[in-house]
Amino acid sequence: MRLPWAKSLKDRRQVARSLVQRLGRQPNIAVAELAADDDPRRLDLGIAGVSGSVGHARELVLAAILTVEREGYELEVRLDGER
Repeated sequence: MRLPWAKSLKDRRQVARSLVQRLGRQPNIAVAELAADDDPRRLDLGIAGVSGSVGHARELVLAAILTVEREGYELEVRLDGER
C-alpha cells in the first residue's frame, strides 16, 4: 500500500496498527504487517481469510481489501503469494 503523505516510519506504524486492529476484528480474518523496509511511504500487509471454502476465504479477503480502499489508500494487491 502506498502512503505518499508519510514522512516517517512512525507515520507508517500508526497506519499499520490502526488497520491491523480494525481488520483483525472482522470474523475469520487474520492481518499482519509484513517485512518492513525503510521507506515510510510503503506498507505491506498480509491478509488471510479462514474458511472451509476457498471461495468464501477469497470473499473475506476481498471484503477486507475493499474496506482498506474505502479509507482512500492506494493499494497494490497480490493474491496467493504472487510477487
